[in-house]
Amino acid sequence: MTLNGKTPNEVYYHRYAANAKPRIETRPKVKHSTPCAKPRMCIAGKNGTKIKLRLEFLEGRLYLPIIHIERI
Repeated sequence: MTLNGKTPNEVYYHRYAANAKPRIETRPKVKHSTPCAKPRMCIAGKNGTKIKLRLEFLEGRLYLPIIHIERI
């Protein structure tokens, strides 16, 4: 049985598949065309986008990380 690249959570809650959403590309020289990769992904913005990562932990528990990503 296939879920067409979706996780069970995405199928059950009728969410858009995360692997089909536009991605932020931080590598400055990567090509936009990816003929061998499926599904093909759109790139949000320009190549070489700078991002800031902030890490927190839920209730101070080191095994429950919360990752925040921001474009700079």
